[in-house]
Amino acid sequence: MVAPAPEIKFGDNYRTTQVYSRGFEFAFMSRPENESFYEQATTFVYCKDFLHDAIWAFLNQSKVSIWDFEYDFKLNKPIQMDRTVLAFRNTAYKENPEEFHKQLGVCLEFLQGVDALVGLEPTQIYPIEHAEGPCWLVLADPRWQLAPTLISLFTLLARIGFLHNPGDSIQQTLDRAEKGEIAIGDNKSYAGNRDCSYVKQARKGIDVILKHGLEIFHPTPQENYPPSLIKHRLHDNFGIVNFTQGRPKTVMPYWYREEIWK
Repeated sequence: MVAPAPEIKFGDNYRTTQVYSRGFEFAFMSRPENESFYEQATTFVYCKDFLHDAIWAFLNQSKVSIWDFEYDFKLNKPIQMDRTVLAFRNTAYKENPEEFHKQLGVCLEFLQGVDALVGLEPTQIYPIEHAEGPCWLVLADPRWQLAPTLISLFTLLARIGFLHNPGDSIQQTLDRAEKGEIAIGDNKSYAGNRDCSYVKQARKGIDVILKHGLEIFHPTPQENYPPSLIKHRLHDNFGIVNFTQGRPKTVMPYWYREEIWK
């Protein structure tokens, strides 16, 4: 039996400039101090890179504005750093929400399997509803926010996990994705449609993280999200694909220590 979801208070959303127009979306949620409900902290976005933009702005008590997405430390709800809290929805399932929710178990199995490999607390998922389509509340270990690459990886894995085969290992599902055997959406405007390509490009980096865990990165979020990061194309260069390709190396040499990558 699925435990009842916490109370949710969604806010208004606004249009951002993205290559996707349908498919899987994420929004940060935040729990006010001494309250039991969660409220929306960012607009829903298809492109997961906006999420690490928002974390950077929150940690540096600043503002980020890119491709019509904005997060302002002074105006937006805070990013919850003691837990990774996301709303995960897909409006393409609005007419058949049961098809979306029936994948909750396999996605949870996959994400919790990854958590165990990396040494993190197990993710929890609650089915909730949004006016525009079925949605899940995802509560995960706060350390998935430790570095831009990690929140990028976690959200990629959530989308891949949606089509995980029950009983398969983490590596089997990643192998299926790398071979292009997981079909998400019907065209390139569908968020998640390129995920097999992303896994193929990022497989070495994914495997490094699954092997070494959080020791790859600095021990605190502040060290992994320094103020200077915004000047080095944070939005484009620090996700899991570009992490694998070494784009952040000149800015974050600590992440590329020889003993990690040999």
